[in-house]
Amino acid sequence: MNVLLVEDSRAIRELVTAYIEEMGHRVVTAETGESAMELFDKKQINLVIMDIQLPGIDGFEVTRRIRARLFGDWLPIVFLSSNSSDAHFVEGINAGGDAYLAKPVNGPVLQAMVRAMGRIVEIQEQLQKTNEKLSQLAHIDALTELNNRRGFVLLYGREWARSSRESLPLSVIMIDIDSFKAYNDNYGHLAGDDTLRLVAKTLLSSLLRPTDIVARYGGEEFVVLLPNTTLEGSMRVAERLRGTIENQMISHEFSSTGNYLTISAGCAEKVKDQAATQLIDKADQNLYKAKENGRNQVFGE
Repeated sequence: MNVLLVEDSRAIRELVTAYIEEMGHRVVTAETGESAMELFDKKQINLVIMDIQLPGIDGFEVTRRIRARLFGDWLPIVFLSSNSSDAHFVEGINAGGDAYLAKPVNGPVLQAMVRAMGRIVEIQEQLQKTNEKLSQLAHIDALTELNNRRGFVLLYGREWARSSRESLPLSVIMIDIDSFKAYNDNYGHLAGDDTLRLVAKTLLSSLLRPTDIVARYGGEEFVVLLPNTTLEGSMRVAERLRGTIENQMISHEFSSTGNYLTISAGCAEKVKDQAATQLIDKADQNLYKAKENGRNQVFGE
């Protein structure tokens, strides 16, 4: 752990530092509340041990400021104090402290406290990793392992904002597998799932830039997000995707476009004063026109 020790007494700083470093942790020290805040802003801190009586702002106020910086995240803060009154204890806890250590410092007690706070830090880190993993899973389509619609909406919002902020083009491709209901009805849903996975893998591997995003939008429909791309560029990408899928030669005897599985695609580029939802709607309308015109083709305007 990285421990921030805030203590104006040099003798106590050296003593506490020795006890903590003996446990294998790293210690950074500050003599004042102001210097403690500077260190807190610059370094990754896992535990704070805070003297209350400090030059300038006291330990209670430093603790309040640290808590305000954390925006709801938790960090253990342990006070060092020679004042053991109930009122002092209550004020410290209300300021955001988690525990008290009495002065003069008792080495084994200090180390036991650091050990206990370290266990809580480890549990919190594990919980945070679990929450991050769950959040990622909530945005991933279980069948294709692409971003799902929710994940796409999140990424789309970010790219829309960046495009607006930096005056960059932004395009979307809506893709639909042609005659997929007939495929499922005749080959079965297990075969349909296998084909969806293959189409997803093919679309993903056919995108040339790491910034391009493909997501499963729902059912047999996919969406491709192309940052910094014009309508003309998106149509070239869509045509490459269409051709790649067709060249897979996935048997589909019941398709209205031929003997193999194909896709249709609609492209649209963001225009001035357009709402975010309108770009998606435009790409969807162009997809419908591609299907109306016979499928297995790209349409954009």
